[in-house]
Amino acid sequence: METIGMVELDNLIARGPPVETASLDGLEDGVWQRVQQAQVRTRERSLRFAALGIAAAIGGVAGGVTAPTVETGRSELSIFSPRMAATPLGIRSTLG
Repeated sequence: METIGMVELDNLIARGPPVETASLDGLEDGVWQRVQQAQVRTRERSLRFAALGIAAAIGGVAGGVTAPTVETGRSELSIFSPRMAATPLGIRSTLG
């Protein structure tokens, strides 16, 4: 394997396209803008979670207050209930 001497390497580098130096102008402003965007996203996320929690609490309270009371009285269809199917035939006639 043949090695390239320093003179040849310098010539190869000189023939290549010029490397553009990155400008640092505006770098700090860009960083602070991204920091502010991250802070705004964090505040928005916190606000959404708080609104969701408040909505869930209001819904739970409103649902509990306005829930109709369930009457557990006997209905005409109670003869077809699983409890009635499990009772012996002699007792069914007395229960109705």
